[in-house]
Amino acid sequence: MVLAELSIAISAVKGLGELIDSAKSIAEVAGKLDEALALSDRAKKSAPTKAKGKTERQIEQQLEKFDNTSGESTDLGAIVQEYTDAASLKHELYRIGTKLDVKFGSGTWDKILEIRKKRLAKQEKSEQDHRERLKELQEERKRFWLELLKVLGLLITLTFFSYWIMQYY
Repeated sequence: MVLAELSIAISAVKGLGELIDSAKSIAEVAGKLDEALALSDRAKKSAPTKAKGKTERQIEQQLEKFDNTSGESTDLGAIVQEYTDAASLKHELYRIGTKLDVKFGSGTWDKILEIRKKRLAKQEKSEQDHRERLKELQEERKRFWLELLKVLGLLITLTFFSYWIMQYY
């Protein structure tokens, strides 16, 4: 998880907590809730990256180490920061869930997460179906052009053959 994305997600979730306290209905917080969950998901999916310092780059050049293409930092400070931010985000989301349950009834948070999970799965399936359909269309176009080239090749061959027969017979 990228530290900046974790920080943004944490602040969005904290802001959502304040909004829940003043909200009269769940609809008032729906947009911010969606934004906070989207930021949380994005932060969980992102790979950590940390820019290398000048000294670290020089040492790698001198030792001719391979380039760390994974982007994961081995710096203990970055690891601790990432872990604590992830734990803080998890705690803030739990706190938001508790606030929603208290304000709008028990099970509200779980139901929201369940419905969101189903809709995300449905959206992913729809996107996958769309990608598959695009592949099929691409293959159909390819087959069409290959058949067209075959027909054109046959026509050109027949034309030359006819021309040759007319010239010599």
